[in-house]
This record gives sequence, C-alpha cells and structure tokens, in this order.
Amino acid sequence: MLSFLERNFYKCSSSVKEQCFNALVRPILEYGATAWDPYRDYQVKKLENVNKRAARFVTGNHNRVHGETEKNMRTLGWPPLSERRARQKLIMLNKITSNQIDIPRDDLKICSSRRFPLNYHLPSSSLDCHLHSFFPSTIRLWNSIPYVTQTSAISAAGFKRAMNDITIKSTY
Repeated sequence: MLSFLERNFYKCSSSVKEQCFNALVRPILEYGATAWDPYRDYQVKKLENVNKRAARFVTGNHNRVHGETEKNMRTLGWPPLSERRARQKLIMLNKITSNQIDIPRDDLKICSSRRFPLNYHLPSSSLDCHLHSFFPSTIRLWNSIPYVTQTSAISAAGFKRAMNDITIKSTY
C-alpha cells in the first residue's frame, strides 16, 4: 500500500501524503495491535521500517544519513509505532477496569502497597507466549506509568489527556 502511495502521490503536498498514510497504511500497521503486540526485535523493526519509510515519503527527505529519520519523525510529530501500541494497550486496560468493555477481569488484582497503591499484580508466566500476551505486558506498562496518570483513569477522556503528558517506554 505504501508503494502504491509512493508511485501515485509523489507530486502531492506533505499534508495530502500524510492523510493518505493515516487512512491507508497506518490502519494496516496497527490492526489488532492491542491483542497482537510484537515483542521480537525483528517484528518490531519490520513495522518501524515501514513507518520510517512513510516518514521519508511524507517529508520528501529521502536522505539515508544518520539522524535524518529521527528528524523526519520529529517534523511530522509521529511517535514510534511501539509507543502508539503501548498507549492503545493502556487505554484498553483502562476501559476494561472501568467496565466500559465487557472483558472478564477476574485475574486483575491490585497489589495495594503504600508506595504503589494502583499497581496490578503481575501474573506469573512460564511461557513466552503468555509473558508477552495482553494482560501481563499491559500490566507491566501500567505499573511503570506515574501514579498521577494512573489516578486520572477515572474517566476515559481524562486518562487519554494524561497519557499525552508522558512518554511510554514499551520495553518488556
């Protein structure tokens, strides 16, 4: 799809190229991202390479010099796809815990400590496929975000606004 856009929209303005990317390519890259969030390096790199290529296409800066890709991403205001997936997973967990989505949450247990009152107990995992599945990986992300952001989870809109104020590192 990105190759199609590059062939047919190369003369268009950056805003048109970005709209085309957001409408036709990004949904493919992020489809089912809350359920299937790749954790293997080669999978993450494949997705990020498409995003970087799209940034070069949109900005028209095709230089392959060190630092140019980050410059393109900053110019466009695009966070890495891994960060976007992490945000979506946290928003999904917030919706599950606030009963906005009917997904069983029997295994979610808050481990109440004075220092971390809203952190969830991490389920034990002996298999990689479970360790990196939705609940364990999202609970690790949830427990890593600041308490102020966790407390803003009362409303979905407030939580999304609070998420914009932090940088999420999705290393797990």
